[in-house]
Amino acid sequence: MGAPRNTRVSACIVGGGPAGLMLGLLLAKRGVDVLVLEGHEDFEREFRGEVLQPSTSHLLDELGLLEYVLAQPHSLLEVGKIRLNGREVGQFEFKRIVPRYPYAIWMPQPIFLEALRRKAAAFPSFQCWMGAKATKLIEEHGKVVGLSGLRHGQEPFEVRAEVVVAADGRYSALTRLGGFEAEYEHHDFDVIWFTIEQPPGWASTFYVSLGDVRGLMLPKYPHHIQAGLVLPTGEWKRWRDEGVATVADRVRRFDPIFSEFAGSLRDFKPFFPLEGIIRLIREWSRDGMLLIGDAAHTMSPAGAIGVNVALATAVVAAQVLYPHFGHGPIGREVLQEVQRLREADVRTLHRLQLGAQRVLLGQGSRNPLKKWLVQTAIPLLLRSPLVPAVQRRIFFGAPLPPIDPAFSFKEPAGVAAGR
Repeated sequence: MGAPRNTRVSACIVGGGPAGLMLGLLLAKRGVDVLVLEGHEDFEREFRGEVLQPSTSHLLDELGLLEYVLAQPHSLLEVGKIRLNGREVGQFEFKRIVPRYPYAIWMPQPIFLEALRRKAAAFPSFQCWMGAKATKLIEEHGKVVGLSGLRHGQEPFEVRAEVVVAADGRYSALTRLGGFEAEYEHHDFDVIWFTIEQPPGWASTFYVSLGDVRGLMLPKYPHHIQAGLVLPTGEWKRWRDEGVATVADRVRRFDPIFSEFAGSLRDFKPFFPLEGIIRLIREWSRDGMLLIGDAAHTMSPAGAIGVNVALATAVVAAQVLYPHFGHGPIGREVLQEVQRLREADVRTLHRLQLGAQRVLLGQGSRNPLKKWLVQTAIPLLLRSPLVPAVQRRIFFGAPLPPIDPAFSFKEPAGVAAGR
């Protein structure tokens, strides 16, 4: 094994997910020396967020990236549907919620991430190391000045940087290494994911399925349904303890379209549990270190908004960080601005997610009266004029600070007109 690989950059971003790569792209566009460390060898992971809500379309449009992203393989989802005990009881249309961006973008996350990486790779100041895991922070006089780790499991490296950004997701190792603590955490449910092929005639959009067994159904590339059973914490273990036949029966009750899948079950291998955690880190920064995305504000799967919230924080972080490079470790007093600008929106969305979770979990109540009230109220609630306003808040988000045109990929008006 050779000597440690020593590298010095302005920004070292740990985590090559949507937030990390977006931040790396925007900083590299401004000429900042950026290194993104991604712990996996590739972007191919199952059951990652694949829905970009209208808030992200708006953000990408402001950055001049929407046309580029829409040039990648994708589908547009214009309608969301609500099913109750296997039948449709309502729907919402994005054109009513966000007329300017009347769709959500369904794009496999590996495609989206590779598109961001490829765009960033065009800038000479950008690097992305795959298979690079950070294992230790380097601190001097109480300030984070870099990190060390292993690449491909055997090549040691050390990186010195003016800021280390933790964008390594809900199970962030950097958050733990940096000694950050949560202000609150809710883990009321788990989502048990599995996939089936789309049956003939199935509308390729996303569904909230309510009833005795409840959950989510999302399109999955190329012609599949990604289904998620929403279960109170610990319920999945009880199901498993009761055996495959019990699980198969409950999958059938989730929705009739899963009957064939349920009949084919022989073990639990098709299922992938994901903890439905909502978490807010109390302080997102310290001298020389910043948390963004799920590392700072973990979103649950409710509403499929996690990627969108993470991207918004990344864009804000790029604008806050850029003016402060070139003077050594960036101080906490500067980095706190990211949290100041984003925390209120995150808290609001957390509250909305908790409300949605109560509805989903209330559906599974064993109290017959409560169950009847919830099932009766849902079709009425869907017709309420308040619903589009709530949906707009969830899917379109709060207004972000104005984006500096220097971060935009839009061509200047004179250049475009001259072509």
